Amino acid sequence: MNLTIKQRLFYFFPVLFCFCLPFGSLVLSGLVVLWTVSSFFNIEKEQLKKGISNKNFWWIVSFFLFTAISALFSSNKSEGGFSVEVKMSFLLLPFFFFCFKWPIQIIKRCLVSFVSGCFFACLALIIRAFYYASTGHTEYFFYTYFSDFIHASYFAMYLIMAIAIIVLLYPNWFKEQKNVSYSSYFFILVFIITIFLCSSKLGIISFFISMPLLVLYKNRALLNTKRVSILIVAIMIFGFASYKLAPQAFNRLTSLTTVSATHLDKTSSESTTVRILIWEQCVQIIKENFWLGTGVGDANDALYNSYKENGLTGAYDHKFNAHNQYFQTFIGMGIVGFVILIVLTFGYLIKGIVKKHFLLFLFSLLIVLNFFVESMLQTSAGVLFFTFFFCLYNLVNEDELLHEK
Repeated sequence: MNLTIKQRLFYFFPVLFCFCLPFGSLVLSGLVVLWTVSSFFNIEKEQLKKGISNKNFWWIVSFFLFTAISALFSSNKSEGGFSVEVKMSFLLLPFFFFCFKWPIQIIKRCLVSFVSGCFFACLALIIRAFYYASTGHTEYFFYTYFSDFIHASYFAMYLIMAIAIIVLLYPNWFKEQKNVSYSSYFFILVFIITIFLCSSKLGIISFFISMPLLVLYKNRALLNTKRVSILIVAIMIFGFASYKLAPQAFNRLTSLTTVSATHLDKTSSESTTVRILIWEQCVQIIKENFWLGTGVGDANDALYNSYKENGLTGAYDHKFNAHNQYFQTFIGMGIVGFVILIVLTFGYLIKGIVKKHFLLFLFSLLIVLNFFVESMLQTSAGVLFFTFFFCLYNLVNEDELLHEK
């Protein structure tokens, strides 16, 4: 792979970006800026035309364009400006990926860098937790106290994706390097332990949905009724053992079974209860602003007013957003923004199945699960993960990744 100096600079930034992504560092914004500057020295007219004509490019860029238009008509200009700023990656990353040539070796480096970044982020958090535990603060092994870099649900999602990359791609990429193969098993163990230490309800649920699918897909050629039965039993045993070893992580799941939809405490800020209360208000706001929405800058204000009027003191005091990206988008951007988001998630989930691109499918599945309970695109950690892997997995298919040279 012969690259010029300016090309090396252009491809250096995404590799470093991937490593830093699990740390949720402010340096990511700076890397995107530098990546943007370097891109101007690598533009090729024909590739630019090809990228702009790519339908994947326009689907994701259209979400940014409608966000910007919606922000212009928002009363809360500062919030509207923030919405545009945090979603700039919806414009820049499609430009980087689809309007430039990407050697498969660079994509490999990005994914390996992401896995390595996840591993070192896990080590940092575990060491940090042990340090605080030595001073008597054992709570730093649990949930938000533990996941210091980014939201616990997002971090668990990152780690599930890292596990999938290792399981599907590393055996092909490093078949001649046994030391990498052996160390990757240790990486997976650390990632699984960290997912349970994050103690995110969604993270644990996503794990038990994703891992069986990953195992089934990886071993699809060997499947029969007996092996599937063994897998189901193994999952049950693993789940039971996990509960015994880390009961605190599973205890948070009990709120899912104890919440009664008919007896909700409007003063509550407990995650499950408050989400149900918030979603009820979301439906009412959507009915009143179905076609054009409130404007992205006014979406949260509409929610806060609804909380106040209906006595949701827990949600109002904490200034919670919709805690559902589909509702959040529908409220702010109306039916058009909602339809675009459906295409970017469920549409590409289906594409992953049809094209037999498991990494695209798993990525889309994780996004859908997170979008159901989090307004993920209101934060840089959510936006950057979504836009980067959406573009990458739509740039190359699984066969190209598996057989890179």
